[in-house]
Amino acid sequence: MMRRALIASLIVLLASAAAFASLRINHFDASIELRDDGTVLVEERITVTFATPHHGIERFVPVSYRVPSTGASLTIDFDLAGVSLDGGPVPFTAKRSGRNEYLRIGDPDRTIVGNHTYAIGYSLDRVLLFLDDYLRLYLNVTGNEWSVPIDRATASVHLPSSVDPAHVSSTSYVGYVGNTTREGPATISPSGALVFEGGPFSPGEGLTIDLTIPRGVLPIEPPAAAKRLLWFLAANKAAALPIAVLIGMFLLWLKVGRDPRKRVIAPTFAPPSGMGPGDVGVLIDDRIDVRDVSAMIVGLAVTGHLRIEEVGDEGSDAPDEAKRRLARSTPLDYRFVRVDRPPDGLSAVERTILDGIFEGERTARTLSSLETDFYRHLPAIRSKLYAELIEKGYYPSNPERTRSFYRNLGTIGIVGGLALGISYGSLYLGAAVAASGLVVLAFSRFMPRKTRKGVRALEEILGLARYIRLAEVDRIEFHNAPEKSPEVFERFLPYAIALNLSRVWTAQFEGLLREPPDWYRGASPVFRGHLFALSMLHLSSGMNRTLASAPRTASSGRSAWSGGGGFGGGFSGGGFGGGGGGGW
Repeated sequence: MMRRALIASLIVLLASAAAFASLRINHFDASIELRDDGTVLVEERITVTFATPHHGIERFVPVSYRVPSTGASLTIDFDLAGVSLDGGPVPFTAKRSGRNEYLRIGDPDRTIVGNHTYAIGYSLDRVLLFLDDYLRLYLNVTGNEWSVPIDRATASVHLPSSVDPAHVSSTSYVGYVGNTTREGPATISPSGALVFEGGPFSPGEGLTIDLTIPRGVLPIEPPAAAKRLLWFLAANKAAALPIAVLIGMFLLWLKVGRDPRKRVIAPTFAPPSGMGPGDVGVLIDDRIDVRDVSAMIVGLAVTGHLRIEEVGDEGSDAPDEAKRRLARSTPLDYRFVRVDRPPDGLSAVERTILDGIFEGERTARTLSSLETDFYRHLPAIRSKLYAELIEKGYYPSNPERTRSFYRNLGTIGIVGGLALGISYGSLYLGAAVAASGLVVLAFSRFMPRKTRKGVRALEEILGLARYIRLAEVDRIEFHNAPEKSPEVFERFLPYAIALNLSRVWTAQFEGLLREPPDWYRGASPVFRGHLFALSMLHLSSGMNRTLASAPRTASSGRSAWSGGGGFGGGFSGGGFGGGGGGGW
């Protein structure tokens, strides 16, 4: 392996030596004209000595640059004006190759030797840098990628007539790429041109000029932000990826994620037909929350499959201060008591909830004992409730799986963007891909879709929510609305909990509840309606907190319900222009 490397290095050195001996540039002279509109006209006169027969020379000039700080591309306009040899026409080919404008000058059917002068004229646009108070022309005149030596290089910068050369600050850099040693400022010719000079240069060395002009002396306006954005997108097509993904996701949502159109919502005065409180809780936001499970538990109590009892401070191990404080308004705990009633008519998810509460042969269980225990049943509850909603025809597919698919896709995009940015050293590319992932992630919550039947059911639910919200306002009269009664309160309560309207609903019945429901036992022998309403709120809040509570060793201690442009300082080889060439 070492021997092969040495042989390869020797071949390269021999080839370079042969190139030096057969061809050299005697004089590289660039005439540069800065115009009032910010364009730069360049004429390169390259005097070459061919010691051996050649067809001509090659010259390439970069027109696309990579900004080191972001990895983004920055392009300039290059317009070739003409090519000549010794003042006359010469065959040539011009093409874009990678980031460069490539010229091959000479006749492929004949060779030349001796001294010859090539003239290459072209214009550059977008090469001025707009600083706060100055315009900066930072131009690599010769380029640092010539494979042959350059004996001498000169550059003459001709300024607009309105600019006094004495007001222009200038310097130059020579040598290999990255050399920050300043060669010195320009001299002013009798015609007022700024003249820079350097050389001799070995292959890989070159001349770079850097000059600044006060904005007040040459008032060229910087391009508008919209134009700069268009330039940026043209040079960095990946930057448009988030926009394309946004449009694509919106069209996809229109096709497969948007619900059928809802009709006008009118108040409804009965629980939606064929729907339990769990169904209502899911259809309202396309997801199962622990609040929906709490609503189903209260619904099981209302339908007589369990009884809820308050647990006071008698016999409790709680501190005396806690007993005194909590006993004033709410119980310390709640007990669920299983009622010996056939489970006929219960759905699969309701049976799973009952089995989860009364695990084994238990007939009674406190709410506090379900903490860090009941969470194990939540995945099965979630799965069965989604399955029932799909079976009823409310959803074409599982909303959680739909969300998870797009959420995972978005996460892959974000992580992939970060990886790309690090791997390729391109902040802009990584940001574009990561932003696309964020777009997909943002759309994930909107992609679950209801069927037409599901939307009709949602209309009933929204009508029920409207009735619950407005029933407390005395001045609003509802036609055919039910009279307020304890039976109405019980029947609607589980749905109010699922809709997160239990506080509104219980507040309307404080004066009407004189006896506790059959499914509820208070800790006090005296029933007070306002304390019962407060206890319902406390019960709902306690279930929301307790049922999803997992030990720290499970799922890392989380809730079991979670689931689902500038180039910087000057140096040789910096700025616009550059490139190089050789013979052929």
